[in-house]
Amino acid sequence: MSINKKIFFTSLAFFCVALLFFGIYNLAFRNPINTTSVEKKAPDVPPVVVPPKVSADPITVISDEAVISPILNNSLSAIDYYAKNNGEVYQIDFNGNNKKILSNKELIGLSDVYWSPDKTKVITKFISTGKIKLYYYDYTKQRNLPLGDNIDQVTWQNTGNRIFYRYYDPATKKSALDISDPDGTNWIKLADLDFPNISIAQIPKSSLVSFWNKPDALFETNLSSVPVIGGEKKSLLNGFFGADYLWNEDGTAALVSHSDAKAGTKIQLAIINSNGGEFRNLNFPTLTSKCAWLKDNKMAYCAMPGKIPANIIMPNDYDQEKFHTADTFWKIDTVTGEKNRIIDLEKINGEYDATKLFLNADESILFFVNRTDGKLYRITL
Repeated sequence: MSINKKIFFTSLAFFCVALLFFGIYNLAFRNPINTTSVEKKAPDVPPVVVPPKVSADPITVISDEAVISPILNNSLSAIDYYAKNNGEVYQIDFNGNNKKILSNKELIGLSDVYWSPDKTKVITKFISTGKIKLYYYDYTKQRNLPLGDNIDQVTWQNTGNRIFYRYYDPATKKSALDISDPDGTNWIKLADLDFPNISIAQIPKSSLVSFWNKPDALFETNLSSVPVIGGEKKSLLNGFFGADYLWNEDGTAALVSHSDAKAGTKIQLAIINSNGGEFRNLNFPTLTSKCAWLKDNKMAYCAMPGKIPANIIMPNDYDQEKFHTADTFWKIDTVTGEKNRIIDLEKINGEYDATKLFLNADESILFFVNRTDGKLYRITL
């Protein structure tokens, strides 16, 4: 074979090898020209982030639904509450954000909830066909027990270990104030009661429990106390119609709201000491249910009700929710009687019927439930 032919065949072989490697390269390392049949990867899409609720308004709604018994949680950094529509338990932060469910068990017919001081136990109140039924629930032990029949009013001892309640004996037609363990065991009768509907509150930092007939402007209110271990009943204050009481945190004084007369149309706020003495009118027309004490035990925040209809009986018609008020908000010095608005009138951006007032740990936020819609609101102080 001539040299030229050898060169030709050798070059042809190298060309074929090069062509083979070029084809392999295109198949393995380059994108195909026709991509219509190749599935394209969707680009990464960032998750939708719901912006937190932020409001510059001095009064801001923070719950999505009507609430029952909102309280600060044990870490004092959030609020726990029962939803009024179904009894589920939720937690939200102070701005109404970071909502999470604590219990998805529906509690149909739930009327009220009484939290223990350590917030690990509750007494729940249900009303069905006019009948009241109470249950004790321990969140730590996941334990649920019905309280005995003929118990309709209850509150916790300040230590949270026991409960006070009214027991009605259908055989004798008489009622008594009792104390027992939360499950109803180890009960002791503390005092006979002269009236069926009562409010109960242990006097803070004392061994006494106070009780009084629920406010009714047609009857005098009798405030009494009795030792929590049983003993002699003592009358602290009477002579006022439709009175209600709110003790400060050290039990040295109580706010008193009362009707201006029998079947009166106006309400007044006053103060008494722990013995029911030193009664002093604060010249401020509101109810104790619209007030909250500060930790200094001298100052209080109160909502002053406005737009009260004419010819109503206070507090009866208000308690029966025959109308809603349009409140303004004040800070009261119960020693000097000085009063100051905490929100200027022109900055109140709606009508609020405030009740169940409470403060956060550093007293920079005042919370309340608006009876108009049942939702939880906050005021930045």
